[in-house]
Amino acid sequence: MRVSFLGLIVPFVAFLSVLVGAGAHDKPPAVILVPGAFHRPNVYYKAMQILRRDRYRDLFTIHLPSLGTLEGRQADVNVVRSFLSQQLNKGKDVLLVGNSYGGTVIGEAVKDFISFSSVSTTPTPPGKGRILGLIFLSGYIPYITEVTQPQTRPDIKTVSPSFFRFNETGRVFWDNDLENYPPSKTFYNLLSAKDAQFWSSRLDFSAFAALNATATYIPYTGDFKCVYAVGLQDNSIPPAFAYTFINQPGANFTVETLNSDHISPLSVPYDVAGLIKKYSE
Repeated sequence: MRVSFLGLIVPFVAFLSVLVGAGAHDKPPAVILVPGAFHRPNVYYKAMQILRRDRYRDLFTIHLPSLGTLEGRQADVNVVRSFLSQQLNKGKDVLLVGNSYGGTVIGEAVKDFISFSSVSTTPTPPGKGRILGLIFLSGYIPYITEVTQPQTRPDIKTVSPSFFRFNETGRVFWDNDLENYPPSKTFYNLLSAKDAQFWSSRLDFSAFAALNATATYIPYTGDFKCVYAVGLQDNSIPPAFAYTFINQPGANFTVETLNSDHISPLSVPYDVAGLIKKYSE
């Protein structure tokens, strides 16, 4: 029996294409990790170590320009958009993660990127990556009405936690009532006393202009896959507060719960890494 060379090579090429396609799909996405107000990006270091063991190579922690300066929110958003654009243009899928105020930043950063959303009905531009979703870790995020009815948004000074301290130079601190609300209680109540003291010493002020800015976009009404992780032992955004975001009319969240304090990347890094892996598909 005579077998043509073409008859052999075509099935082989098809099989090779399947393998290559599967390999590309299985490769972990790029992950952009944004801390909250007062915090440096190294709060994610434990979760990053875990992810690197699972072949995550493109991990980007963001130093917010508004930390320790008077920069406004747009500077925070722009630095995230820069990393996001770079990865999408390389054909990399991207997952964005924001803790506390970092959730506000990632939500604003994906504005104008709806066509890259993994849940968009519009095809992703050829050769570009997709935005797989946004994960809000105890996210302090804008309500929908902040965009639809911006005139109703209150000044942060009237709604902020009692431990926030505002000074006349445009700086916001975390130390308004250290006797009753030290960082070991507001941020790190699941860490050891030693670890809580260390991370407390690393805090810096944030810019009022950044924290008090008005949002211009809401990502969690269907444009993107959005996950809200509720911290069950969070003293800054306790579950009842978190559900005021989740239960808004029009909000579309997948809800996860973590047995965490406010800074879950430090208190439950394995769980945070697990969430990232779960939503990397």
